[in-house]
Amino acid sequence: MIGRVVRVVGHDTVAVSGARVTLHRVTATTPGPVDSVVSDGRGRFTFRIAPDSGVVYLVSAKWSGIEYFASPFAVHVEPPAPTAIVVVSDTSSTIPVALVARHMIVSGAAPDGTRDVVDLFVLDNPGPQTRVATATTPATWQAKLPRFAMNVHGGNSDFAAESVRFADDQVALFAAIPPGQRDVEVDYQIPSKSARFEVPVAASAAISNIISPDKRVRVLGAFTRSDTVIDGKPYARWQGSMTAGETVVLVFGTNQAPAWLIPILIAVMALALVGVTVRTLR
Repeated sequence: MIGRVVRVVGHDTVAVSGARVTLHRVTATTPGPVDSVVSDGRGRFTFRIAPDSGVVYLVSAKWSGIEYFASPFAVHVEPPAPTAIVVVSDTSSTIPVALVARHMIVSGAAPDGTRDVVDLFVLDNPGPQTRVATATTPATWQAKLPRFAMNVHGGNSDFAAESVRFADDQVALFAAIPPGQRDVEVDYQIPSKSARFEVPVAASAAISNIISPDKRVRVLGAFTRSDTVIDGKPYARWQGSMTAGETVVLVFGTNQAPAWLIPILIAVMALALVGVTVRTLR
């Protein structure tokens, strides 16, 4: 396969020479790097890859201490070989990162009365530089979490699990944020038999959806109810926005959703909400 390393400059890209490029081979049992080269004067690089239907490959390039990845690909047949473009960028500790959307998926009450929540933050770095931390401010992004949230942990984010940390009712990201949109997912539980649950808003989000299979859920704030149907099943959906300094309040009824429905809802709605955000921003 062949490829190039390019760097964003204004509205264009330029070739990057001398970048260390690594080929990663990913299988169900043995993921990891298998080869590396240095990009030439035109930013080009070449790897020899044997066709294998059970393997996915990734190409990364290191620039200014940060690893950038091209889209994954598979090689099922002989040439023409795939072409990989790795886009890198310079860094900045001051370029702003905005919260463009925040979506919440709230389950029905479990037998013990708790409710599972997927809290999805969509960050946007308008570029063209990668946001990095400073010595005095090691976190590149952070947000408030509900005070009474239980069992808080990271979900399927666009960052390594160890870079998303939780302390003092806050989530903080300790990773570089490249140009473009990136997701940070936080999962937690609402305490047993809560009649209401308050969600503090530290940063405004112009696009927000709160979705639940429990149709008795009410949302107090700048939201309008607009129910939806997914895979033939009805869900309560509240659409609106979140404003910094305000509190979004969830008020609950007493009906429950089947336990088996929760993981299905989380998987389906996470994909659907990301699509809605991208289409709306466009």
